[in-house]
Amino acid sequence: MNAKVSVILPSLNVANYIRECLNSVINQTLYELEIICVDACSTDGTEEILREYAKRDERIVILHSEIKSYGKQVNMGLEFAGGEYIAVLETDDWIVPDMYQCLYEYAVADKLDYVAADFDVFYELQNGCNYYSRRALFPPNKQDWYGKILYSEQIATLRASDYVLWRGIYDRKFLNGNHIRMHESAGAAFQDMGFLQQVKTFAEKAKYINESFYRYRQGREAASSVSLEGLRYYAGEFDWLNGREAFYSNLKGIHKKYYYFTMSISFITKYEQVLECLEGNWQDIRLAEPYKWFRKQMVAAINKRLIEETMYKKEVWERFMILLASPRTHAVQAVRKKIEKEEIMKLLLHLTKRRPVAIFGCGNRGERLMHFCNSNNIPIASFCDNNAALHGERKLGIRIISPKELKDELYNKNEVVILSMKEGKEQVKEQLLNLGIEIDRIIDEIPEGIL
Repeated sequence: MNAKVSVILPSLNVANYIRECLNSVINQTLYELEIICVDACSTDGTEEILREYAKRDERIVILHSEIKSYGKQVNMGLEFAGGEYIAVLETDDWIVPDMYQCLYEYAVADKLDYVAADFDVFYELQNGCNYYSRRALFPPNKQDWYGKILYSEQIATLRASDYVLWRGIYDRKFLNGNHIRMHESAGAAFQDMGFLQQVKTFAEKAKYINESFYRYRQGREAASSVSLEGLRYYAGEFDWLNGREAFYSNLKGIHKKYYYFTMSISFITKYEQVLECLEGNWQDIRLAEPYKWFRKQMVAAINKRLIEETMYKKEVWERFMILLASPRTHAVQAVRKKIEKEEIMKLLLHLTKRRPVAIFGCGNRGERLMHFCNSNNIPIASFCDNNAALHGERKLGIRIISPKELKDELYNKNEVVILSMKEGKEQVKEQLLNLGIEIDRIIDEIPEGIL
C-alpha cells in the first residue's frame, strides 16, 4: 500500500490515553495511512498497548527510541516515513474521523507545502464530561484567509499564531528537500516551535481550513506546557534555530521581522506563566538565566528595527518594554495583577457562600461562567433558560431547567442563581423576583474580569 499520509505518534507513558488516540487514527476515513508509533521506553504499559494494536492493524509499525526526546522521536518517524504527507499526533490527544482525508484532499488539489485547520482544546468537568473550546487561528477581520491559498509573505505573518504542528499535514518532499527536522533536545520541550519556524521560512503555498479536527487535552500535570523550565526550553529552541545556517540565512524581509516578533511573544508569554507559578520570584534561576539570553536577542532586534511597536497591541508592548527594562518592576506589576484575579475569585466565592449555583443563560457567557466555576471548585447544579425548547436537555452534562423548576430547586437545595447575560439582565431579575425567589439568592453582578 502506498501511504497518502504517514502519521507519527511519539509516546512516553500515556497508557491512560493511548487507546483513544489509536482508535481515532485507525478509524480515519482515509485508509491509506502509515501509522508510525515511536515509543521512548515507556514503563506504564504503553508499549504493550502499541503491540496489541499492531497485531490487529498491519498499517501500524513500532519504533523504539532510547532517548527521551520528543524531537528525536519525531525525527525517527520522519526518516522512516514513506507517505506523501506527514502528520504528527500527540498520543494523549485524538482526532475526528475525517481529519486526514479532508486535509489530504486539499493538499493534493492545490499542491500545497502544508495544510492545517483549527482545533479544540478540552478538559474534564466536575461531572466527568469533556468541555471543548475551539481555538480559531484567524480573528474576525481575517476570516477570508480561511480556505484561500496563502503565499510566502502571508505565511510569514502567521509565525507567532500558528505554533502547533499537529493541526496540519506537511508535504514529505518539501520537508526533506529543505532539511526540516526537529531539535533533538531532551523531553517534550516546545520543539514544534522550531519545526514550524523552518516550515514558515521555506513554504511557498499553504492553506488553512475553517474546521476543527484535532482535540487537544488540557490538564495533564506531566505536560511540558506547565513546566517551570519552559522559558529555558524556548531559549534553547531559538538558540538552536539561530545556529542552523540553512534556516537563518534564508530569513529575510518580513520573515525575519516576524521571526523576532515570534521570539518576543514566546519570551513574554512563557516568562509570565513561569513567573506566576514562582509567585513573582523573578530572581529564580529558571527565569533569570534564560532572561539574559532573550534580552540580548530582543535589544539587538529592536536596535536593528526588526522589532517595532506597531507590530504589537499597546498593552503587550508596554509589558514587553517594562520586562526588558526591569524584571523587578515587571514582577511587582504581575504580582499585583495576580492578586486582583484572586480577589475576583474570592468575591464570587463570597457571593455564592460556596453554595451550588444555577447559571441562568445557556449561551457563550453562560459557558464561560460555567468554566470559571468549574475551575474554582464552585458546584454547578444546573443551567436555567427561558427557551422552553431547551428544558429537559443537557448541556455539557448539566441539566437545563425552566425558571419554575429553578424556584423549587433554590428552596429545596439551598442553591443560588447567577445571571450570565449581558443584555436583559434586569428583566430576568424581575422575572425571578415575581416567581418568589428571594433577592439574596440572585447574583446579578458578576465581578469584572470573569467574563
